[in-house]
Amino acid sequence: MSKFCCSPDKKSKMYTIRFIYKHSNVCVMKKIIVLFLVIICNPVLSQENTNKSTDLSVSYTMVYKNHINAKATQTANTTLIVKDQESLFTFEGMMNFNRIQKERALVMGDLLMNKMPVHFLIKSKGDQVEHFETIGSDSYSFKEKINHSWKLIDSDTLIHGFVCKKAVLNYAGREWNAWYTPEIPIAVGPYKFHGLPGLIMAINDREHVFSFIANEVKKGHFVFDSKIEDYFIKDGGKPFESINKDEFYKIRKKFSEMTVNEKIKYSNRDEAAIPEIIIQGQQQNSPRLNTNANKKNYIERIE
Repeated sequence: MSKFCCSPDKKSKMYTIRFIYKHSNVCVMKKIIVLFLVIICNPVLSQENTNKSTDLSVSYTMVYKNHINAKATQTANTTLIVKDQESLFTFEGMMNFNRIQKERALVMGDLLMNKMPVHFLIKSKGDQVEHFETIGSDSYSFKEKINHSWKLIDSDTLIHGFVCKKAVLNYAGREWNAWYTPEIPIAVGPYKFHGLPGLIMAINDREHVFSFIANEVKKGHFVFDSKIEDYFIKDGGKPFESINKDEFYKIRKKFSEMTVNEKIKYSNRDEAAIPEIIIQGQQQNSPRLNTNANKKNYIERIE
């Protein structure tokens, strides 16, 4: 029996995690610990550094409802980096891990301080978009061409001192309201939203399940790793698998609906020894490992 412990804390719901094996397999044990950290914290590692400079960096706060029936909202910090018409969008936590890894190895505190709801990175150039995301222990990418049909609205507002104009859009099953500023004539924004005559400063869907609002816009030269693989936890250097967009969404939906034990088994389906997981909580608050997960919200509403 192998044991991986999160120190118990009565104020926060931490658990002792035990992995049971019929056969000793150090490789599987390491893989399970990494997967569980991905499920809990969605951490990101970076190893090599291939530098690329840019001329604009925008930080956005993403406010979202994690599950379809959720009433409360959660927040995550995201970053958009732009050079000319090429951009990269990801979570601030991924950028933090990238910087930390240049100096030292990550520790548990780094993972807990940089939680992310989804582990993805979006790379865009004009209307060409490449989506990178991990599902369990698998890494996928797909390319798509996006040509948004924005409707411009005669309405103005101020966001952080920038005069912004309104636009609306139907995209991926949701209706979106966006505010962009012609004062920064760059046709980009958070996630895959682009094509307006100015930087998108705020955008939300009409039901307020997802929203992004800019906190800070910086101009200058910024450094990031152009090697996309270095933003992700890679198990044995496994490369991203390029698949069809529709197939990706099917896999992600299937995985999101699995129980925790099903996710563990699915992510270790190629291993000789499949572990069972037991989590001991305090005051009878142990999570249910064999019940279906709450239906998760994604920016694309895929029913």
